[in-house]
Amino acid sequence: MTNKNFDFLNDTLDDLIAANAANPTAHIKAAEAPVGFVEKCPACHGSGTFRSWSGRPLGECFKCKGRGQRTYKTSYADRAKARQSREARADREKAQNVEAFKAAHPEVHAHLTAEANRSSNFEFALSMLRGIAKYGSLTEKQMAAVQRGIDRKTAFEAEKAKREADAPTVDISRIEAAMNTALENGLKYPKLSLGEFKMSRASERSKTPGAIFVKDAASGEYLGKVMGGKFLAVRSTTQERVAKVIEVCADPSAAAVAYGKRTGICACCSRELTNSESVERGIGPVCASKFGF
Repeated sequence: MTNKNFDFLNDTLDDLIAANAANPTAHIKAAEAPVGFVEKCPACHGSGTFRSWSGRPLGECFKCKGRGQRTYKTSYADRAKARQSREARADREKAQNVEAFKAAHPEVHAHLTAEANRSSNFEFALSMLRGIAKYGSLTEKQMAAVQRGIDRKTAFEAEKAKREADAPTVDISRIEAAMNTALENGLKYPKLSLGEFKMSRASERSKTPGAIFVKDAASGEYLGKVMGGKFLAVRSTTQERVAKVIEVCADPSAAAVAYGKRTGICACCSRELTNSESVERGIGPVCASKFGF
């Protein structure tokens, strides 16, 4: 006989079997009943199926186990608020780490910040800055690598300053006058082929506005720039070529004519000289007028 006030520890086998027969799925339903906030699974968008990048189904979603929904202890709004709070706290900690490192190592931080804006050393400097923000410091090997970079840059700047101080003086008044005349006559990017060099004027938006860039006419190799009354040649430019640059700068009109007669190409527009008068003069009359030659 079944006792209504039975004790599970003292029930007979018949009582237990009768209780389970009356409601055989009670324990299963209790285990499956969701507790919390039920939402569509963000991984499979509620489909319950995991798909490849091409859309091919690969099995049940590993996040929701094929159910298409997930249960959370808190609401979506509360989780978003908590996430924003964590991100704000992390941002404050990163800012504090950066300020502390900057105070302790101002030269290192300034160097990395400058290098992070250079395309040649962008990734390394940026990774170091990320490490500083995250950990507040750099490892011993990282600091040594950054210091080597600082030393190389210091040596380069010193050498650059010395080369600029020792650079030969060049009279570019005639070339500047020719370039300015061409600008006034409507040429946006005036260029001149003088001797074995091609010269162009830097725009006003460049880092060195008004400078005259010098390249090899045949290969396009950059040789240096004329600025501030000096020819600032790159290291690979020989002294012989430096002397030739100074020579053509002294009389650009004569150099343009000599180039035209030697090559049959106009030194100003790089077009072939076909008119007999232009061939004889070594320069086209229109170009000569535009540059004031």
